[in-house]
Amino acid sequence: MGTSVKVGLAMWGYATMARVPFDAELTVLGSSFTRLYDDLIDHCEREDLDSDLTALFAGETFRPRSPLEALLLHLHSTIAARLPHSADDPIHSLIRELHTFQLRSRAQRGSHMSAAEVLDITRGKGGLGMAALFALLRPGMPEAERDILVELGDVFQLLDDFHDLPLDRVNGITTSATLGVLSLSDLATRIARLRTCLAEYYGSAAPLSAQLALTLIGAPVAARDRRRRDSPTPKTDPLHLLLSRAGNIRA
Repeated sequence: MGTSVKVGLAMWGYATMARVPFDAELTVLGSSFTRLYDDLIDHCEREDLDSDLTALFAGETFRPRSPLEALLLHLHSTIAARLPHSADDPIHSLIRELHTFQLRSRAQRGSHMSAAEVLDITRGKGGLGMAALFALLRPGMPEAERDILVELGDVFQLLDDFHDLPLDRVNGITTSATLGVLSLSDLATRIARLRTCLAEYYGSAAPLSAQLALTLIGAPVAARDRRRRDSPTPKTDPLHLLLSRAGNIRA
């Protein structure tokens, strides 16, 4: 799956850059949970799912109402059992904060949002999402590191918006790309600054800086391919799996 491949590459890249152990099993679990959680948020119409998920992330009881929800709970429990993190580790508040932005992102399925609100949601969803995934590999993540990773995740999410521009326009989803608030040149400038920040903090920006560059280069290619498609069937060759987002699972 495209999403799992990209998440796996990003987590491996982070582990290499930050010199922390890479846990392949935890990476697969984290990427699978992320994919399923995103799809439930986007497509499940159960009225009280939002509050139930809020309870789950607060350490309270979650009672699944469907096979997909049961799978989500199983993945969550498996991840929790494997984590070496303490009960007061920053990852827990990070996930709860991320969940609020995921809920807010539903408002993007409409055209009545300001650019400032869209950018705020994008940073919360993309930035906190990436920081949370990387925090799986880094117990006790310092706040300074979290801030750098939020910027990294924000840039990746903004690039992802460019990849999905034609499809989002068709589906009426408002993003930074559909609003035209940032150009690829703007993002290239942010990537250059981010590369410096990563190198200063970790001693090296590799290999995540290369992944950023590939995603930047792939944005116009992916947008062009989307416009040319007659059907929504995704391409499955390695380059497209790396540079484009996979479709969603319908609950």
